Amino acid sequence: MDQQQKQNINQASEQLTDSARQSFQTLADRTVALQESNMRLTQSFFQNFMEQLQNQTQGNRDAAQNLQDQRQKQQDALETISNEATSAYSEFFNSTLSFYQETLNTATQVAQQNTQNATRMAQEGSQAASEVMQNSVQASNQAAQQTTEAANQATQQNAETGKQAAQQNAENGKQAKSGSRSSS
Repeated sequence: MDQQQKQNINQASEQLTDSARQSFQTLADRTVALQESNMRLTQSFFQNFMEQLQNQTQGNRDAAQNLQDQRQKQQDALETISNEATSAYSEFFNSTLSFYQETLNTATQVAQQNTQNATRMAQEGSQAASEVMQNSVQASNQAAQQTTEAANQATQQNAETGKQAAQQNAENGKQAKSGSRSSS
């Protein structure tokens, strides 16, 4: 081989080496750029995920507070219904016996319907809450059910007391009529 061929081979080798070095450098630069892009994308994904998680947590807290407020309103409504029923029963005792009996039946039906409506509203509220936060709602359900049962028992006891008093009044009225007839 002559000197010219060796020189051509050396130049071609250098060009090949330079070309390969530049290709590897370009590939390395591109790999670094892709890694940085992937890192930014991953960081953005986790930041968005954390923001969504925080938003959902706040939404759950707001929903739980709303459910607690609704439960308090339901308890207040049950107390009002119970107080109104007691007040209505007191007024009925001052009426005549026949008017009392008819009004008592109507008031009992209204009280039962109101109690059933309040119970239904409490159950619907409890079902909605169970989708949001089961633990909080379970405590609310137990409190609402105990309050409803107590209101039902109080209403039933008041109704029974009213009926017994009406029967006693009726018996007293009969005895008074019997006594007035026998003295005539």
